[in-house]
Amino acid sequence: MNSIAENTLYIYLIVFLSMLVFDLVSILYRKVSNKNIEFLVQKLEDQIGSKKPDDISSKDMKKLAKNLKKIGYFIAFTNVVDKMPDDKREKYLTKIKSVFTVILPHYQKEEVIRQTYFIHFLAQYPYLYEKNMDQVLSYIMQCTTEESVYLRENALNTLYSIGNVSHIKEVFFQMNYLNIKHHHKLITDGLMKYKGDTKELADMFIEELKNYDENYKVACINYFGYKKIDCKEYIYKILTSKIEYKEVKLACIRYFSNVHYEPVIDTLYELLADDKNNWEYSAIAATTLKKYPGKKTMDALNNAVRSHNWYVRINAAASLLELTEEEKRKDLIGSMDDRYAQEALSYQLYLLGGEA
Repeated sequence: MNSIAENTLYIYLIVFLSMLVFDLVSILYRKVSNKNIEFLVQKLEDQIGSKKPDDISSKDMKKLAKNLKKIGYFIAFTNVVDKMPDDKREKYLTKIKSVFTVILPHYQKEEVIRQTYFIHFLAQYPYLYEKNMDQVLSYIMQCTTEESVYLRENALNTLYSIGNVSHIKEVFFQMNYLNIKHHHKLITDGLMKYKGDTKELADMFIEELKNYDENYKVACINYFGYKKIDCKEYIYKILTSKIEYKEVKLACIRYFSNVHYEPVIDTLYELLADDKNNWEYSAIAATTLKKYPGKKTMDALNNAVRSHNWYVRINAAASLLELTEEEKRKDLIGSMDDRYAQEALSYQLYLLGGEA
């Protein structure tokens, strides 16, 4: 495991996906005249502003559905709706939401970028799915298993916004079963935005975790840690399993950085000391141990900062300095009889804002 390389890759992935909305709009704008969209925005503002939601007729809805199949009109429509006051927008969209079911078959046959734009718009307004949107919801759940990462990510974000645990259970089962490779960090970040009951979601994952592959297990355990879900005994059992994936165990070690559990300390010491055979475990254990201060922890980190492995050494140095009083840090560095340990500590002290 190269955490630096993995994190760098993830940063690129996040930047890539964070540009999605901009890219979608800019690409679609190139296909439609800007002047035409500006004209449509003005026209729609006048039309929508001239009627109260209760005054919208079935004829108006039919005409709107026909127009929304044109991508230029749909872009203009989203611009107008996005600028509405929240209360007015909710009343308006709730009134006309059957239109989205009508135009769904059209967008299902469109190119991926137009499908994604359609889903992205609907993802922002979860109250639309409270009732009578089954067809659209079914389509969105189906999109979580599509090849396009754009489509999957927007579909998942819609489901996180809706906040129904049964939907998440179903799509995770399907994605895992079909071996859909959606990066675990994207999944965890998405779960952090889940609008439903966090405990209900966590309980579901604890029940289902045994059925997931490595990627989905890591995503869920990281979510448990970030949300500080109290399932310590369960995570400890996974950590000490003889047959679990390495990346899953690493996620378990990180979990104990966020959720304190005294019985894990001796296991962390053992993992830290085994740097020649399992340096990845040692490196993450070195970071986690800063959350478990005490003499034994200081002694263990003092040994680890002399490790032959750079990752173990540098993480142990960071934890050691964090557990050392500020005025004693330079003395700690000076007391080291190992040049590499001194260099690691000096480097981490520099990062902390002290003198190297």
